[in-house]
Amino acid sequence: MSNNNSKPSVEKHTNLTELEHLKSEHFDIYQELMNQFKFDDQMCQEWLTKPKRPLQGKSPFEQLSIDADEVMNMLVRMRTGDFS
Repeated sequence: MSNNNSKPSVEKHTNLTELEHLKSEHFDIYQELMNQFKFDDQMCQEWLTKPKRPLQGKSPFEQLSIDADEVMNMLVRMRTGDFS
């Protein structure tokens, strides 16, 4: 039972680390993400770490190291309703 209790703590720590990385390295993307998900850290984290088809199956967090502009472009398309 203690293993179940420790797992969410580890996940929460990981979530904060990824969001903190995004905030420090790509503040414009961080702001856009937070605005779109109404400052819900959990929702932002889920979006950031789940693979996305428009990113060739990579998560937005993975894509940041390859081409951060693609992540921002995806967020802008989401905000403007462009799902083409």
